[in-house]
Amino acid sequence: MDFEVDKADLHRCRIVERDPELLVDGEARLAVDFFAFTANNITYALLGDAMRYWDFFPTETGWGRVPVWGFAEVVETRCEGVDVGTRLYGYLPMSTEL
Repeated sequence: MDFEVDKADLHRCRIVERDPELLVDGEARLAVDFFAFTANNITYALLGDAMRYWDFFPTETGWGRVPVWGFAEVVETRCEGVDVGTRLYGYLPMSTEL
């Protein structure tokens, strides 16, 4: 599930369900666990095009996935050295997985 906002009107949002993509060598699937949503995330959305924040987690034209800082766990991997169960902190989308 992805939480997306209309880039032209941040008051409009939607939840999008997607089937998981198949992993290729060098990729890992992360289950997003917790993230912080702060005023800074609104700044990311407001400056999304100018600062290229929308480029981190692309989606359909006109819509964006706001970046957040949070925790995730590796649930599937095809990346050497990245093990299932590894807990990570980093830049994530407002989604159930990355």
